[in-house]
Amino acid sequence: MSDKYKRKYIRYPAEQNELVTVYYLDEKTKKTGQRVGLGENESFNGCCVVFVGDVFFKQGQDVICECGKLPKEKAKVAWIKELEDQIFKVGFSFE
Repeated sequence: MSDKYKRKYIRYPAEQNELVTVYYLDEKTKKTGQRVGLGENESFNGCCVVFVGDVFFKQGQDVICECGKLPKEKAKVAWIKELEDQIFKVGFSFE
């Protein structure tokens, strides 16, 4: 496997039923919004969250993540993947 695809940090499964709250700035209304999803995994530099319903995040967007009992962290949307209709997996990279 090339260095391009090697992960820098180990991924740990999130606690069972761990909720992740993501705070973001709504570009249209210029107000702060929030989405709550189910944590899938986390590492030293990011986390993966599954959301049900439409997601309006954009790759590279600045957000704040609150994973379970951990303190809020500044993050960027790293990637977005649609798993099924109205079910999305989103990766966040902590800054």
